[in-house]
Amino acid sequence: YGWSVTANAVDNFVYEDANDTYINDENIRKQMMDRNPEALRDMVTTFLEANSKGYWETSEENLDKLRQVYQECEDKIEGVDFVA
Repeated sequence: YGWSVTANAVDNFVYEDANDTYINDENIRKQMMDRNPEALRDMVTTFLEANSKGYWETSEENLDKLRQVYQECEDKIEGVDFVA
């Protein structure tokens, strides 16, 4: 993200690949949620900010998924459990 802001040097596919690896891969996302939800939340925030500032173009469906994961992170961090 820093290279996007300072040098506009990050191609769209870099964000897409990172998103596919850390957000869309359910196993990796679950591991991150279990072990470090704050880091996952920060990553999601970075993706959303990159999109809002025009550094990353992605689908509205993907943005909705990111917003959902963000809320799940917040719930985990705050100890909110809607399942119980």
